[in-house]
Amino acid sequence: MSGLEFRHLTESSLEDMIDVLAKARADDPHRRRLTHDEARSETFLDPDFDPQGTWLATLDGEVAGFGLVLVEANRIKAGKDDAYVDIDVVPEHQGKGVEQKLLEKSFDYLRSRNVGKALSRAPAKDDWRRSLLTTHSFEETYRVYILVRRGRAEVRDVPPPAGFRLERRNLRDCSDDDISKVVDVFNDSFRDHFNFAPERAERFINARDCGNDPLVLTLAVTDDGIAGFCLSEESSTFNEEKGERTGWVDILGVRPKFRRLGLGGALLSDGMRWILDKGMDTIYLGVFAKNEKALGLYRSFGFSNDMESVWYSKDLSRDVEDTASR
Repeated sequence: MSGLEFRHLTESSLEDMIDVLAKARADDPHRRRLTHDEARSETFLDPDFDPQGTWLATLDGEVAGFGLVLVEANRIKAGKDDAYVDIDVVPEHQGKGVEQKLLEKSFDYLRSRNVGKALSRAPAKDDWRRSLLTTHSFEETYRVYILVRRGRAEVRDVPPPAGFRLERRNLRDCSDDDISKVVDVFNDSFRDHFNFAPERAERFINARDCGNDPLVLTLAVTDDGIAGFCLSEESSTFNEEKGERTGWVDILGVRPKFRRLGLGGALLSDGMRWILDKGMDTIYLGVFAKNEKALGLYRSFGFSNDMESVWYSKDLSRDVEDTASR
């Protein structure tokens, strides 16, 4: 395509990437413009980031799109043989072939890393992104619901069961060792979830060091250590940009051996009350669409469906097989 050029991301071109993402995702009501520190956290500070797996696309000298592939060492070590692919093109340049070229480069990069499967996501109402993925042989794998609770109605108090206590800690005040212990609980809590691979503490540490939004941990503690946790967020940067008062329950996890004791409700109640105490009037959270137990818990606290996103996967070996059979 005449006038279409690509270059790998550098620290000096981060603002170009931020501009592309902001324009391409402007219709997503839960997205906002990344800060420079957040962009660095998601790229150059990420332990798995490789600039060779990124491409800024320019069309006739104007930045038009951005592609990123993230091959996570923890997922490869767990035998997943997959990696995340994100393609963003500003609306005025969509449909001009930019997105197809970015996908081709992503697939070539994955093959050079001997990764067999590409993963990507799209909001259910994002017709452009969903069409891009499905026309390139991505298949729907699962859906995630975004749930919402609106208003400042009082959250029912759910005390922890006997033998447990709740402790709140600001994420910014947690040491690396503190965060590593929480990540251990995270990995134990979600190891039986679909397509899970153990997470690395570095990503949580990056969130502590680079995020602008207040984050608080509610820990369910027993004499034997941490049994579960809730990570809650006051979305201050989003609220300032959008003129809203929202927060998120980012993560809620309980170790398998401590489930069905009421810890999930106690943790959720505390995290929600912290958000409301910060002056927020809307709380969001995400949950697997097929996680009926979690959905039941969240609905009992007044949450309802707001929107959903779709996760897709593509087996790259099929492209090779299709080409060989022609």
